[in-house]
Amino acid sequence: MDPLSIAASGMRAAELRMATSAHNIANLRTPAFQRLDVHQSALEGGGVSARVVRSEIAEEPDLLREYLAQFEPPLEFAASARVFETAAEMSGTLVDLLA
Repeated sequence: MDPLSIAASGMRAAELRMATSAHNIANLRTPAFQRLDVHQSALEGGGVSARVVRSEIAEEPDLLREYLAQFEPPLEFAASARVFETAAEMSGTLVDLLA
């Protein structure tokens, strides 16, 4: 897998984590609420796969936990965006060298 695809998969996973956390916050007071989690796994050759699953643990809704979960995805997205940017710069430099 190329660096651009690896970075893009990380950005998609971060976006999914943010959307899932927002869903959990929006539905905390819903009767019979069951928290959603994002399970991530490394892909062979690089990158990450992410999917939403219902939490396996029955627990009380925790607004603080969900609020704090909102801070991680933007940092993960920014890191993946930087990888994407660096890979694009390196590709441009390689083209310049070959020209």
